[in-house]
Amino acid sequence: MARPKSKRRNKSQSKPQRRILVVDDEKNIRLMLTKALADDQTAVETAVNGEEALEKIDQSAYDLVLLDLRLPGMDGLDVLHELRERNAKQAVIVLTAHGTVESAVEAMQGGAVNFLQKPFAPQELREAVAKALGSEGNRESRGEQTRG
Repeated sequence: MARPKSKRRNKSQSKPQRRILVVDDEKNIRLMLTKALADDQTAVETAVNGEEALEKIDQSAYDLVLLDLRLPGMDGLDVLHELRERNAKQAVIVLTAHGTVESAVEAMQGGAVNFLQKPFAPQELREAVAKALGSEGNRESRGEQTRG
């Protein structure tokens, strides 16, 4: 016998309200990040390199990009700079297993809202994502340009 659907369940089945793009060349990292972040309110898509990420961003709107620093071809900092050149409005969190103070500073100066060193705990990731998504609406108030 089928259960009647409750109103609360129907509400949770609505279209996700947030969209995140994970850009990492390691399949296991993409899978882990997707599993850690995807829920009824968050859709997660992935890209394996910078070029694919830029194509996806051109075709669709994302609220947040999780961007690996070391990628084949166009590296993460190049992608970040390209996004800022295009006045892209999504928040960016840079991820890396090979971080240095210099690369963290460069990422933050390039417009990243956070810089996470791999490996990180799922809770640390969720907190950084929540903070980035919460502050994404404040980008204009910080004087940053947004795409119209």
